[in-house]
Amino acid sequence: MFASILVGVDRSEHAQVALTQAIDLARTQNASLTVLAAYSTQMPWGPVAPLPQSAVDEFVASVRSEAQAIADQAKEAIPAGVKADVLVIDGSPAEALLEQASTGGHDLIVVGSRGRGDAGSLLLGSVSHAVLHHSRVPVLIVHVPSVESPDAASAK
Repeated sequence: MFASILVGVDRSEHAQVALTQAIDLARTQNASLTVLAAYSTQMPWGPVAPLPQSAVDEFVASVRSEAQAIADQAKEAIPAGVKADVLVIDGSPAEALLEQASTGGHDLIVVGSRGRGDAGSLLLGSVSHAVLHHSRVPVLIVHVPSVESPDAASAK
């Protein structure tokens, strides 16, 4: 039985399905739920040239605003009967989930899978892959077969 469930969210369909599963688990287990939207304010392209502070500030505000919108959308999806907190954290998603699981005393982490597999995770990096391999608590990775399987898409 789980008492405190942590779920990571972003804009992907995988994360939305993971949130739905985490809500169902929290409801059936009478557990608390923590929803985490993480964002990184590090410039994705690296230091190529000095940027004006206004451009950096605009980038940070945009990323922070997007993460808050994701968190707000998740909050709206949580039914009134489920005890839940929603967090918006500046940091890499995998590190933020692992840190929150540790400091928040969570006993289950729920994340969506992008369906890249081990080879794709090795090359591209993957939140679910990193969380699975570094977590000290159980991890539920939620798959969305209709999105992940090329055969499912062609069968439609």
